[in-house]
Amino acid sequence: LTVADLGFATKVIIDQICKRAEELGLELCPADTVLAYCLKYQRQPLNAWVVVGMNKIADPDDRSCVFGVVRYVGGFWLSSCWAGPGSAWSPGIKFVFRLRKSA
Repeated sequence: LTVADLGFATKVIIDQICKRAEELGLELCPADTVLAYCLKYQRQPLNAWVVVGMNKIADPDDRSCVFGVVRYVGGFWLSSCWAGPGSAWSPGIKFVFRLRKSA
């Protein structure tokens, strides 16, 4: 889903994105989802980023990050995306969440 699909018309922070996804019945993904995503969606459009809706983790510099992936001609590129309080995400950015398991 894009940030706009979640109902946001302007840039928002990751906490707002994840909260809205959970309100819509989605769950945050485990961090290793980014690897499964790369294996399953080999035809991800070139140069299109997908960010994993997940709990933030600290990078080596102790900054809050989430994982993202982009496919270039040579293959997939896994990246940590800064998700600190000053980082806002545009309406066109795509996120992946998982469906909530039914009880």
